[in-house]
Amino acid sequence: LVFACTQNKDHASHNQYTCPMHPTVVQDKPGSCPVCGMDLVKKGQPGEEVKITAELNYLLKPTNGMVTSSIKTISPVQKSMNVEIQSYGIVTYDTRRFTSIPIRFGGRIEKLSVKYNFQPIRKGQKILEIYSPELLTAQRDLLYLLKSDEDNLQLIEGAKEKLRLLGLSDWQINQLTTTTQENYSFAIYSPVDGYIVEEAALNTLTPAGDQASGASMDGVANSNSSNAKQTSSRSSSNELLTREGMYVSTGQIIFKVVNTEQVWAQFDVYQRDASFINENDRVQLTFDNTTEEVVAIINFIQPFFKNGESFVKVRVYLSNAGNKFRIGQLAKAQFSIPSKNSLWIPVSARLDLGTKEIVFSKRRGVFRPKEIITSRQSGDWIEVISGLEVRDSLAYHAQFMIDSESFIKVRN
Repeated sequence: LVFACTQNKDHASHNQYTCPMHPTVVQDKPGSCPVCGMDLVKKGQPGEEVKITAELNYLLKPTNGMVTSSIKTISPVQKSMNVEIQSYGIVTYDTRRFTSIPIRFGGRIEKLSVKYNFQPIRKGQKILEIYSPELLTAQRDLLYLLKSDEDNLQLIEGAKEKLRLLGLSDWQINQLTTTTQENYSFAIYSPVDGYIVEEAALNTLTPAGDQASGASMDGVANSNSSNAKQTSSRSSSNELLTREGMYVSTGQIIFKVVNTEQVWAQFDVYQRDASFINENDRVQLTFDNTTEEVVAIINFIQPFFKNGESFVKVRVYLSNAGNKFRIGQLAKAQFSIPSKNSLWIPVSARLDLGTKEIVFSKRRGVFRPKEIITSRQSGDWIEVISGLEVRDSLAYHAQFMIDSESFIKVRN
């Protein structure tokens, strides 16, 4: 008994108390820290078992336990839905409605009636007047025949035909034979209604896709930046390069007239969406500065490649009676494509890494990255064609799951 009491007394005498904030403060009995005033705690003995209390158990939880438990999850949905594809484009000229005005006789421009590019012009309106020695000689030949050999109808008709081939109208020839005075300058008239433009300025009219069609595939106009460049170049090219006093040669095309009674609306569509768009499909169009919606038919689809990007240009022909649409006007197209029954997930659940797409699948309380293959997108939903099943549970916001580069490594 005396030995047991002595052992307990020695054990008690070895108990030490210390301050949690100041470990240098040590004493053999409970008390307060002389530095900060905190209660001293008993120091554990070697081999002594630590009791796990409720407070200690909370601290021993994983550091991300609370974050992981609060992440919203969602399961893929098996359904069929209409895929809404939106694309932006521009209203441009119909290049099939360009009319060339060739010069049929060489000479010098005496008077220019056109003041600037894209000037409205009517059929029969005078464009310019040209002094041509060749035309002057042809007139004198006809007048000489009429004066000296008026019975030689064959030669006279041949002289008139030469003038017709040089571009003179029957009215001008009749006026020449009536007045018997040659004209030193002859006028060139517009054959159609429309807007006149120099040949050198046509690069501002031609749609961007048509400019690049000479290289294997066509180029994109997407873009809004290229449209802005076209608009600025168009405004800077309004000034005519043709001047009075300049010489022109036979067959030269100085001006063209473009008719705007029919125009094009062209849109750029990504390759992954273009495979679901076909000719004669209906498309809903809206234009800037107006709330009116136009339902049209897709008339032409052309793939192209430009600036390292592959696109498809979708073209719609529009009737422009009364100049309802303006050249250069921005337009938006909405394609509605019904899809078959497939697997869909929210776009926020997918993380695009550039070379691959992943989702974070939850199993046994742990999120792991999983590679998927997606297809079409409709609003906030995207179609998954490989990598997922309906029973999978996914993080609703995949972007929130990014922790480090090692965290998003996909296991094969």
